Amino acid sequence: MTRILHIFTGLALGLLAAGAAAQDDVGAKAERLETLRERIGELEAAIDQDRQREDSLSAGLAELERRIGEIAGDVRALEREIAARAERVEALESEIATERENVARQRERLAAELRAAYRVGREGVLRLLLNQEDPDRVDRMIAYYGYLGRARGERIEAALDAVETLRRLRERRRSEQEALEQARAERESRLQRLEAGRAEREALLAELRERIERQGGTLADLEQQAEALADLVGRLRDTLADIPETTAEARPFPAHKGDLAWPLEGRVLAGYGSQRSGGVRWTGLLIDGEQGAPVRAVAHGRVVFADWLRGLGLLLIIDHGDGYLTLYGRNQSLYREVGDWVAPGEVIAAVGDSGGRRGSALYFEVRADGDPVDPVAWLRSRS
Repeated sequence: MTRILHIFTGLALGLLAAGAAAQDDVGAKAERLETLRERIGELEAAIDQDRQREDSLSAGLAELERRIGEIAGDVRALEREIAARAERVEALESEIATERENVARQRERLAAELRAAYRVGREGVLRLLLNQEDPDRVDRMIAYYGYLGRARGERIEAALDAVETLRRLRERRRSEQEALEQARAERESRLQRLEAGRAEREALLAELRERIERQGGTLADLEQQAEALADLVGRLRDTLADIPETTAEARPFPAHKGDLAWPLEGRVLAGYGSQRSGGVRWTGLLIDGEQGAPVRAVAHGRVVFADWLRGLGLLLIIDHGDGYLTLYGRNQSLYREVGDWVAPGEVIAAVGDSGGRRGSALYFEVRADGDPVDPVAWLRSRS
């Protein structure tokens, strides 16, 4: 009986131990599951933060590239001012040289007259007059010396005027030179800000690219850019539906097909329909150009968009009527605003690399009723 009791007790203890072990295993698995859920939640939160951060980076890039464009535009205006002031300084230098010669001639003439007058002296003139016996001759000599005196006085006045003119010219030159130096200093300051902005942009781009590559989102990013552009064009078409077409003096846009001047003289880096990364195709032309090179309108029209757009940077869109639009993207600066009318060949922007791109180039599109068409069919053939 005692032996059976021992066996039963051992079996019971074994079962209790096995049950406890099973409960421990279930608890451990539940704990691991909870840990896994926490990690998944953290990862999802991190991904969500990455997306928000990417949106923030894109917004930061837009603001930064707008600022760079404004500074570049300021530099361009300062360059024009500097050129104009330098030209005025050069013209003043020429006037000063001419007036300096005039003053020198006046001085030499007066000096010669004064020396002659000194040699004759006042008593000599009186003696010469008293020695004359003919009264008419005396009258003529008095008139002659009076004329000489008045002429000498006029020449003295002219000499003084020349000296004053020279003084005013020198003062104008000094003022113009100071303004020129100030404009040059301002240009240097803006250029430094421009370089700082570009350095900041490069750092921002590096972070953006790292995130895009890490998420493997190149294709998705390109598709989002295409969707954003299509959406913008669609909204513009709706807006423009109630706006009158081009002015009467302008030829209809379709009449220019095959004869439009190129918006930029440069090599075509990517053609319409050519392959992009991720299997996406180009819907326009990518034209090579130096940073700051002038971008020109291909035809008469009105600016309907002039702002930053993801993927295309500083973008300008011109409405040519009859459902036709031309798009000019990746610019460094925009020189026209929404509502401005532009003429063929008018400079509307400067070539750049905005939109987070490497290498300056112009992105150019032609759209008919919202759909992209091959720009080459509209542009003048290059020989």
